[in-house]
Amino acid sequence: MEKCHNDSKCVKKTLEKILHEQRNVRKKKNDNCEFSCQSPLGELFKPNKNNTIPFILYCNCEAFKVEGVTTCFDDCSKKEKFVCFLTFIFKIVELKNDCVVLELLKFKNHNKCVANTKDHICSPCCQLDCEDVEDLISTCVCITVDIASFTGIQCLPAVCL
Repeated sequence: MEKCHNDSKCVKKTLEKILHEQRNVRKKKNDNCEFSCQSPLGELFKPNKNNTIPFILYCNCEAFKVEGVTTCFDDCSKKEKFVCFLTFIFKIVELKNDCVVLELLKFKNHNKCVANTKDHICSPCCQLDCEDVEDLISTCVCITVDIASFTGIQCLPAVCL
């Protein structure tokens, strides 16, 4: 995890690098689908199929989480239904000055982070632990946030989305 102490722009700089590398991979690979934000980010795209560097953001000492809403088709009722999910994992879509558009990522059939308490407490480890890397999926659900809200970023291994 990259921590910001005196340089309040470190999260923005890392997000800029991730976006740059993701765009380079798309150009080189025509969108075919030992990590840290400190290592050369281009190296995270090995093997060649990977096109996305997912990451976790931190606000002070807390991992940033978002509740997303999407839809799915219910086979029993034959109707489209709303589905809520919680995630700590993001993909950068666009950087606009000091705002960033993040896509919410989740795992197929992920139910581990359903809270059992009134506080709805969950952690990144709850979401990630023992999940198959190939099961991380795009949700097409995005959020725009102010980069200044974040004090840290942790890059995850590159994946194909």
